[in-house]
Amino acid sequence: MHFGWMAHLRIAYRYFAQAVRDGSIRRASENLNIASSAVNRQLLLLEEEFGAPLFLRLPRGIKPTPEGSLVLEYIRRWQDQDRVLEEEIAALRGGVRGTIRIAAAESITETILPQAMSEFREQYPKVDFTLISGDNFFLTSELTSKEAEVVIAFDVQDRLRASFVHEITSPLGIICSPNHPLAAKKEVSLADCSFYPMIIPGDAWLQNSGLSGIMSDAIRDEQIAVRAERPGMLKAMVASGIGVAMLTYLGVEREIDEGRLSWVPLVSGIIRPAVISVLVPKDWTPATSSRVFLDILIRELSAARVGPT
Repeated sequence: MHFGWMAHLRIAYRYFAQAVRDGSIRRASENLNIASSAVNRQLLLLEEEFGAPLFLRLPRGIKPTPEGSLVLEYIRRWQDQDRVLEEEIAALRGGVRGTIRIAAAESITETILPQAMSEFREQYPKVDFTLISGDNFFLTSELTSKEAEVVIAFDVQDRLRASFVHEITSPLGIICSPNHPLAAKKEVSLADCSFYPMIIPGDAWLQNSGLSGIMSDAIRDEQIAVRAERPGMLKAMVASGIGVAMLTYLGVEREIDEGRLSWVPLVSGIIRPAVISVLVPKDWTPATSSRVFLDILIRELSAARVGPT
């Protein structure tokens, strides 16, 4: 077996995947912290090896050819298998190592995810995590590009090319400061909200959210006090008394318990509950540790407080 050639091939595959992700040899070289000429050389060697052009060189970057896309899909499958092999060998030698890559909605990163990660690391202390957050489009993009192994997102469209492994629902309601007039109500209508300033999600968040329809139909422009790009910002604005906002119960339970916010359900029928999904890539080959973490995460989600008790 030509181990020297295999080592060179691993480097070329790594550079190739980075260049595709960045859409630029220059940006790939910066992220890899090596000279752009070294990246370009490896890509040329890879094209020579396969006997086909793998990139279109464009004025503003590069784009994979159909052959390049095929090679990229192979590389990602190979990297998944490589991680599984390394972990199983490590297990035989007495210590599993590795990284689990997660992309999650910010609401999930506050309580549920830390609890699941903490429990998991009691069993696998040498396995670490890469955790990123963002709006639904960003999260699902990380999944479809296989940059994340596990995605937890709100209101994901069924046509996404992914495997849905678990779902829970959480009702939507109004969050407000505890001394706000709406806090005394048992449920809130859109008419009730019309008297108060609103704090709404920013454009990127809203466009990929189940709230987009109700926001465009029911909230007047003059009502909007703040557009916030992250749930943490939105909750801070509400707690300060600037206005009220719509959010699921899941994600504000800690602030409710601490007396910093109140949550009141919307009148039944105004909007369906949010669906929180756990997704993994199609044809995913999980390492043993990843399967264990997924089981723990699903258990934590199933036990989560998704509405008032």
